[in-house]
Amino acid sequence: MAHLWGQLLVLEQMEREEQENGIRVFRRMVRDTQNPFAISDAEFTRHFRFHKNAALEIIRDIEPHMVNNSYVSKIPKVLRILSALNFFATGSYQRSVGANLLSCCSQPVVSRNIQEVSTIIVRYLLKDWVHFPRNDRERNELKHRFMQRHRMPNIIGIVDGTHIAIKKPNENEHIYVNRKNYHSLNCQIICDSELRILSIVARWPGSTHDAFIWRSSRVGQAMRANYENGDTESRIMGDSGYPCLPWLLIPVPHPATPQEERYNNRFKSCRSTVERCIGVLKGRFRCLLKDRVLHYTPQKAAKIIMACTILHNMAVFYRVDDPAPMWDDIDREDLPVPRYIADLDIAYRRLGQQQRREYIVTNF
Repeated sequence: MAHLWGQLLVLEQMEREEQENGIRVFRRMVRDTQNPFAISDAEFTRHFRFHKNAALEIIRDIEPHMVNNSYVSKIPKVLRILSALNFFATGSYQRSVGANLLSCCSQPVVSRNIQEVSTIIVRYLLKDWVHFPRNDRERNELKHRFMQRHRMPNIIGIVDGTHIAIKKPNENEHIYVNRKNYHSLNCQIICDSELRILSIVARWPGSTHDAFIWRSSRVGQAMRANYENGDTESRIMGDSGYPCLPWLLIPVPHPATPQEERYNNRFKSCRSTVERCIGVLKGRFRCLLKDRVLHYTPQKAAKIIMACTILHNMAVFYRVDDPAPMWDDIDREDLPVPRYIADLDIAYRRLGQQQRREYIVTNF
């Protein structure tokens, strides 16, 4: 059925655009280009990372916001969207979808499609698909799932940073060099127990410390405000590169009791969820892998990263099978929180350590 609807969608759109533009190039493209929806389901998912029904829904979400101009109007919007999805999936401009499929899209055209589609996804779909819990009901649902799956009470999310390689920027390039000596954006991701991404921050240069990104983020500030307004139970989990705060749990550095050992072991098991989430995100959208390198300015690269994050959540929603996770920047050695950050929250850090002790005594 998706095959039929996909063919009809392509043909209907081409007919409509032919009438609007008074040109006949579309019919030549149908003759010269294999319909993407005519390939097998498995091949379609491999090339676009979505099964056909999900892809049709995504196309319907994006297509109304696309515009035509004299250069791109000759290419049906469906193919422009699919060419961007194929780049997100593979990280390559090459025509990896077969000899003729998407052959109407040269590398410059694909690059334009990527920028257009990623901008639309971020502008129009972000709020619907990536959002931190907004009320008690949503927070309680997240806590329930973490408790069921990992036996960690009062957890609403797990935070971690991951580096996405970008080309050397023309300005201030040195601040984009991370500690592994390549240019990147350091992206903060918060996920739930089902690998849904609750928050993405993708604007900081690679040299920026995770703790600084957390403290500057809307979620970090919202968690502090919620705590000060009476929500003293909801917590985020992070690794030892983050400060220990009343609303941010980290491992005990040197466990001295059986309870602290149990806490650390369960903490490690639970925190692996965000590592898997990042691995699945990069396995699904391989343009984010270190060896692919996003050849765009930091601002355009950030949009691509955010678009892939939104699409990841859509894949979870549409029950697309997870790909094998791909980890390319896992670093087991957490950097200590910089002094200039630690000194800003001394009182809350002491309170955080005290409340972590109480959390451990009560629950472990």
